[in-house]
Parts: sequence; C-alpha cells; structure tokens
Amino acid sequence: MVLFSQVIATFHALFDVIGLPGNLLVIVTIIIESRFHVMRYILLASLALSDFLLLVIVNSFRIGSIAQERWLYGQTMCNLNPFFARYFYINTVLHLVAVSYDRYQAIVKSPLTYDGTIFTKTRMAFMALIWIIPIPLSIGPFLGWGKYVYNPEVFFCEQGWAVQSESIRVVLPVATLIVPFLVIVFLNVSVYKTAKRQINAIEVQVGSCVDAESPQQQEMSRRIRDQKAAVDVSIIITAFLVCFLPTWIMGFFRNFVPGIDVPAEAVLATSCIFFLTAICNPIIYSIRRREFRAALKKVFRRVGVCQDPNDNSV
Repeated sequence: MVLFSQVIATFHALFDVIGLPGNLLVIVTIIIESRFHVMRYILLASLALSDFLLLVIVNSFRIGSIAQERWLYGQTMCNLNPFFARYFYINTVLHLVAVSYDRYQAIVKSPLTYDGTIFTKTRMAFMALIWIIPIPLSIGPFLGWGKYVYNPEVFFCEQGWAVQSESIRVVLPVATLIVPFLVIVFLNVSVYKTAKRQINAIEVQVGSCVDAESPQQQEMSRRIRDQKAAVDVSIIITAFLVCFLPTWIMGFFRNFVPGIDVPAEAVLATSCIFFLTAICNPIIYSIRRREFRAALKKVFRRVGVCQDPNDNSV
C-alpha cells in the first residue's frame, strides 16, 4: 500500500505541474487576444479558472496527505477540501452544459441572429449562476444533511457515505450527473446533426464554384468552423466523462451496495483519475485549435519566452 500511495501522490503532483500553468495560460490567452472575446471562449476561460482552483484548493492538499498516508491539514480543511471537490465538480458540469447550450444556440436555435460577442445582462447572470448554483448543492453536510469525514483508508477527507441520508443518496447523483448529461447529450447531438445538414446543403449550393470570396463559400467556411467547435465541445465532454465515470461508478457501489467492500486502492485510483479533468482542456485546445496555438505563441513572445521568427533585430 505504501508504494501504491506514493505512485498516486506522484500523479496528483504531476496534475498540478501540468494543470496549473496550462489552465493559467488558457485564461491569459483568452483575456489578451481580442478575437477570443466571444461567449464560447469566455466560458472556456471560466472553466479553466474552475480547473485551476480545483487543483489549488483540492488536489494540492491531497498530494502530501496521500504521500504521508495521513491527513495533514486539520479539521477545518478536512471539511472544506471535500466541499470544494464537490463544488468544482458541479461547477464543471454546469460549464459543460453552458458551452453545449452556447453551441446549440449558435447552430440550431438562432443561427442567423446569434452574436457571441454581445455580453448581455442575461448572459452575465447566466455566468454568475454557474458559480452560485454549486454552493447549495455542496453545503448540505454543513447543515446536517450528510457529513464530510476523514477516511483513514485513503488518507483524505470525503463525503461520509454511511451517514448520508437516503434521499440525498438518490437526489444528488440525479441532480448533478444524470440530468445534466442527458441535457448535454441532447444539445450536442442536435448541434452535430444540424451542422452536418447545413454543410451538406451549402455544398450543393456551391457546386463547382471556385470563388473563395463568394457568399456561399464564406458561409460554408463559417458552418465548418461551427461544426469543428461543436466537435471540440464533444471531445471535452467525452474526456470529462472518461475521467469522472470511474469515480461515479465507485461512489455508486459505496453508496448503494454496502455489502461490497471496495478496496482502498480502487478509491485512490478512481479519485486520481477524476483530477485528470483539470488538465484535459489545455491539452485538447493546444492540439485541436491552430488559432489557439498561434495565440499561445504570441503570449510567449510577449513575455519573452520565445522569439518571433520574423524578428531579425538580434
């Protein structure tokens, strides 16, 4: 168990090493580059902030505790650490719903009138709710609905499954996992089908047209960009599901099948996999989006990390 816990602690530390600068770069790049000042990227910057805080407030405290095989940070942080773990999980789910709805609005609901660069009061309120809604869904154990406790088998603090009421056991997974992801799947399937249908229709209209500046070609290019953006969102959501489902399945057995003794190693491993979500987005966007890579290089040049290849002043 000692060797296994050291390996898990190493992975947690690696997530901080990759995720903290990676998410910070995403936030800085979107702030600096004016072309990214659209709703889709603002939501992704907000998601990157959520991932950054998850690593700082939750993951960082687990590194030392798992490595030392004991909780090192006192009772107050023992309550706050699992609270923030649940908070940022729900916050991430709401971000994915928001990004999916933004793509749905742009491609399916209002393709002709949608303008992601206009930040209305409704959109600002929507952004605020993403950060406010997780609070009442996470604060229950502080009000007597369940309890956050230290688990000596895995060396960190978590939801106390044995003291959680039956209603919370059922309502919480439905409200924070099943319903949101059914909504996400519906939105993204609708977006993909609509974008594909629109591109096929435009291809028929364009025919053998070779004028790259024609309205039809410009519209087709825009639709293709929309479809690529929808694919990016789908990849982010899939990555999140792959990272979180092992933890959710493990929680299901611990919560609803008390007769099964879940090994501590399995809990440690699935909990570790969950934190992969905090490093997925920077990696996905650095691989998938050429304009994002170009913007990152521009940020690096501004801070002197790399040199502009066109600069011959040296």
